[in-house]
Amino acid sequence: MAAHVIRTLLDHAFPGGEVDVEDRTGGGDHFQVTVVSPAFNGLPLIQQHKLVNAALAAPLADGTIHELRIRTKGTA
Repeated sequence: MAAHVIRTLLDHAFPGGEVDVEDRTGGGDHFQVTVVSPAFNGLPLIQQHKLVNAALAAPLADGTIHELRIRTKGTA
């Protein structure tokens, strides 16, 4: 899976947020994503990560994304 596809999914899930996607190995299945969004304001880290996982549910479920490292931050 290309990083731009993941970026598009996250951009749709977190409009107005800042999204960075890195293909960690160059193989298209190990990614690190960083999302800064007002949607995370006031939420505990685990809930923030659950929202990211939900946004990427399809490629995670079908194995397209083998490994995902998540960094999140609110804007407040």
